[in-house]
Amino acid sequence: MTTTSGNTNPASVQLSAQAFRDVIGRFASGVTVITTCSGGRNFGTTASAVTSLTDDPPMLLICLNKSSTSAHAIRESGTFAVNVLAEDHVQLAGRFASKLPDKFEGMAFEKDGNGSPLLVGAIAHLVCSVSEQVEAGTHYVFLARVEDAVAYPGHPLAYFRGAFGRMQMAPDASVLREVRERIITTVNEVDQAIDLDRWAAELAVGVDLVHRALIALVSEGLVRREAGQFVIAPVPESIIFESYTAKLAIELGVAESTVGRVSQGQLTQLRQYMEATFEFIKDDRFTDPEAWIQANERFHEYMVELAGSKILLDTYRRLGLPGLNARTINRSTYATAELLNDHRKLVEAYENKDLGAVVEVLREHADRPRQLRARERELFGRA
Repeated sequence: MTTTSGNTNPASVQLSAQAFRDVIGRFASGVTVITTCSGGRNFGTTASAVTSLTDDPPMLLICLNKSSTSAHAIRESGTFAVNVLAEDHVQLAGRFASKLPDKFEGMAFEKDGNGSPLLVGAIAHLVCSVSEQVEAGTHYVFLARVEDAVAYPGHPLAYFRGAFGRMQMAPDASVLREVRERIITTVNEVDQAIDLDRWAAELAVGVDLVHRALIALVSEGLVRREAGQFVIAPVPESIIFESYTAKLAIELGVAESTVGRVSQGQLTQLRQYMEATFEFIKDDRFTDPEAWIQANERFHEYMVELAGSKILLDTYRRLGLPGLNARTINRSTYATAELLNDHRKLVEAYENKDLGAVVEVLREHADRPRQLRARERELFGRA
């Protein structure tokens, strides 16, 4: 999807380190401990940046930060071992990711032919010798030949979005979507346990499919586990803000393809939907939260429809924004005239065929939820 920030040359946009980490964090990977021995001392560090290169000859690469003592030890020894961690090795992963002076204290391990420690309990070991090393930004990249490898029964530890976890069987995508939407739109059952049998019956799917979907949603913070049950959690602010970031990306792409290209009839309809949102905010309060949510969704959804893409519209609808709003907006929720001013300026920019102005308003509008939360905390001391 193409987005724009007023300058249509993508090469002019510098990707920030934070944005890159946020996106790449969605790439799930296994977890390993890289070990070596140098100067008679054992070194080890937790790493997920391990990738196979070729199978003939067997080669892999690892990436370690230049500040890592293990990286410098590998540069000196020219050898290392990759220990693939099992699903119950969360504490071990944390230990080797720490700055403990002796990470091997109390640990059971053996030595490979090069002297690198092999951790007992790992589900795989690879014995490696460095063939080439290069510097890439803040890291050393080691290309290595695999001299020996052995695997054991077990399931791997996973790393996803900054947290360790187990690799679960993937839930059915359609069931996951339905369960997620149901949780997001559930207003009156927050902090209550989910009846898996009832939900499965109402969704006409197997209990196991609902169970796998709920496990996946625990990592999103929409569900938590208590005493063996799944409990609906309040929607985390991170989910709200991420959803609006995704909404912004979609609307920026729509704007680039539609501003200056829509008919007068479409502009008239867009203005009508915009004006309908004005009826439900008064004196910094939502007079009818449910009606506001519906009117607001009609306005934004119609703007996405202008692109004429069913896939794009479906992607937008899957964000579940009406449900998120229903969980967070009520009559006591702080509102602001800026929400309505954004809508007005957005339609005016469309009518003036001003892409730059549309982009500017969309970016400001996407940050309103964060601003409103901050304003609520300032005025009412809400967490």
